[in-house]
Amino acid sequence: MRLLVITCFVLMIPSLAIARPRPRRAQSAGAPWNGTLHHATRLPDNDTQYHLRRPWRAFGTRTTVARIERAIAAVRRTFPKAHVLAIGDLSAERGGAISGHRSHQSGRDVDLGLFYKVVPANYPRDFVSATAGNLDCAATFALIEQLAATSGDADGVQVMFLDFGVQELVYRWARGRGTSERRLARLFQYPHGRGASGGLVRHIANHDDHLHVRFKCPSGATSCR
Repeated sequence: MRLLVITCFVLMIPSLAIARPRPRRAQSAGAPWNGTLHHATRLPDNDTQYHLRRPWRAFGTRTTVARIERAIAAVRRTFPKAHVLAIGDLSAERGGAISGHRSHQSGRDVDLGLFYKVVPANYPRDFVSATAGNLDCAATFALIEQLAATSGDADGVQVMFLDFGVQELVYRWARGRGTSERRLARLFQYPHGRGASGGLVRHIANHDDHLHVRFKCPSGATSCR
């Protein structure tokens, strides 16, 4: 009887040894304007660096959330006195259409507020239109550069949207401080016209108070478009 018990115990060990964690399934499916989000990752609260305007729309893919956190943290290290950044919508927890947006459906879009010389009234609860008088071009340019630096990565930035006039403010500030035209041409559509194909940052209407960032499909997400 004792031998039988020992034999059974030994036979049970291999079943424990071959157990493997289940692979994580792809999160983003479909296109940003016609898609869904699965096993969503929520952008965590971080009141020292940013403010989530609508936490119930703060869901994205793991890589999208990680890229957002890293970019903002990098800017705050360079500009420790910069104010808390407003963050608008990513996606709903399961993706799909949400009010106020045509895109933001598959966990790869985020609306980021801009940096200002003085914190405007109602910010970061609300986005605020940028002007030559209120925009902190240095911190805003740093944010754009941090995001743009990921564009060569498989899951990095695909495109950013910002009003053409606000592009001009940041472009002129950077050019005036010695940034080369070649480098700026890789970043901005300005000054080549709203319909120009060049530049990672493109013009779109109603984006004079925030930067819309879209990330590429995560690696292995075969149903992502």
